[in-house]
Amino acid sequence: MSGTVEKALTLLELLSSYDAPVRMAELSRAAAMNKSTTFRMLEVMSQLGYVTQDEPNGRYMMTTRMWEIGVRAFHRQDLRAAARPYLQELVDATGETALLTSRDGPHVIIVEKVDCAQHLQAIAPLGSRSPVHASSFGKAFLMAELEPKLTDLELIRFTDKTITDVEALRADIDEARHSGATVGIDEYREGVSGVAAPVIGTDGVAYGAIGISLPTFRLAPKAMPRLMKNVTEVARRFSEQIGFRT
Repeated sequence: MSGTVEKALTLLELLSSYDAPVRMAELSRAAAMNKSTTFRMLEVMSQLGYVTQDEPNGRYMMTTRMWEIGVRAFHRQDLRAAARPYLQELVDATGETALLTSRDGPHVIIVEKVDCAQHLQAIAPLGSRSPVHASSFGKAFLMAELEPKLTDLELIRFTDKTITDVEALRADIDEARHSGATVGIDEYREGVSGVAAPVIGTDGVAYGAIGISLPTFRLAPKAMPRLMKNVTEVARRFSEQIGFRT
């Protein structure tokens, strides 16, 4: 382990053991570090939002940043197990394969699924990835962000239906916010479509996206409102189960 990382983690663990703000000199002694190193570590962690100082004494204390990270990690750990009854409910309601995805930078990853009984299904193996901008599940994460950083995405074209213009993508996301669910039709692979909505935790962050994946020929326009309602309702109740409140 990097010595710098080890020292920073040592200080964070020490800070977490105090019930009140603590002086730098005391932290330095407890961590067996010289004062200049301790000060440098605390300054960096302060800039990153993990540590703050009380006024007017200048003692150090942890912020809630680590708690927020821990909450997200806990929710993601349990998300797959919690998702299974909701995935089954979607399969029962729509007759299509239901998926749960997580986000990994510019991609979404399928982390849990329940297959439907249809003879012809969209191929969606666990662990497979799709780009955020070119799938209903990826766009579900974007619709949950107050100001999605669309210009940070590389809008690669995969099919004639892929959205490769930032403003067009923004309009698509705005429409999804209004309806409650995102739709992707042949955007990543020809003949494969999806409907998805974000699963939101206690801090308002999307921990996952849940929805259905199906062959495009079964996505009849007249069925779209019902499918979107099914997905939106399941995502809403799933979000409430993990602590989200509007």
